[in-house]
Amino acid sequence: MPDILLFGATGYTGRLTAHALARRGASFAIAGRDRDKLETLSETTGGPEVRVAAVGNVDALARALRDVKVMITCVGPFSELGWTAVEAALQARVHYLDSTGEGTFIERLIAMRADEARDSGIAMAPAMGFDEVPGDVAATLATRELEQPDLVLTYAFPSSGSRGTLRSIFGIAAAEGAWLEQGRVRRVKAGEENRWAPMPPPLGAKPAVSFPLAEGHLAPLHLDLHSLQLYVTTDPLSRSLMRVGIPMLKLASSEPVRKLTDRILDLLPEGPNDRQRARGRWTILAEARGGDSWRNVAITGRDVYGLTAEFLSAGALRMSETDFDLRGVVSPVQVMGIDRWRKEFLDHDVRVDVYEQR
Repeated sequence: MPDILLFGATGYTGRLTAHALARRGASFAIAGRDRDKLETLSETTGGPEVRVAAVGNVDALARALRDVKVMITCVGPFSELGWTAVEAALQARVHYLDSTGEGTFIERLIAMRADEARDSGIAMAPAMGFDEVPGDVAATLATRELEQPDLVLTYAFPSSGSRGTLRSIFGIAAAEGAWLEQGRVRRVKAGEENRWAPMPPPLGAKPAVSFPLAEGHLAPLHLDLHSLQLYVTTDPLSRSLMRVGIPMLKLASSEPVRKLTDRILDLLPEGPNDRQRARGRWTILAEARGGDSWRNVAITGRDVYGLTAEFLSAGALRMSETDFDLRGVVSPVQVMGIDRWRKEFLDHDVRVDVYEQR
């Protein structure tokens, strides 16, 4: 009997995750809607068992989960397609983790399913990939031992993404994000606020704009913050385009426009190739202030999709262990702890730099 079921295994991130699980020697099965594609993937990943289940069929996916401990799902956009996996995990009473970065999905998951997950004896860990694993680690390290600190997170992303990521970004950018001010939630739109971010070398100071990142919902699960602000770096042209484009994204949510957008995205490559992934450098900067003390943490790396696969695999293996006892909706740091994540970072060339007042 496998410990882990990977749902959405034949998608871009799913295939990378299947290979990561195989490299780690995990006990896993793969699931999706296309048996032929699953069988082909199984042949290259050590022969995991194939189970067929499709989005929209909760009962079929729950049956596929009948003898496993943990489900990984890579099926997105999650606000549209992710609820099948959530309901199946609750029905089958298995731990759940996913690759989403969609704050609206995570907010609803916390509000609508956290108590049910806790009562069912399972943990649900959204955003267990890039970008929120390093974001959650940076936030935790920066605020350690500071009393109710003010925290600013700034993300510098690579320029290329998969079709699935682009579909999700349209929904993310059109939504409002959750910031904290004096411990209370403030709703902020993409591009509404801007600043110059003191990014570490070789980036240097960069213009940055507010963005509805998922860490706005994850950090408050385990950090006692006075304030939290979330930004992404940008340039003057893209910032101007954002001011015009964000309102238009809300119009794009209509069915005809969304279908047209999907057809256009289908013409693009499924995702970055190996060379593009290796060049895709990213940086996350956490700036924390508490009283007279301060600490900045910069985390840098490459290959966001390869890292997502590794992070999902590591998280699923941890959640399958007999001593894992968390329940409800939890953040990446709550699942793994700082020490395990730092080992994962070291193993995958992710650098952590800490600057602080001494």
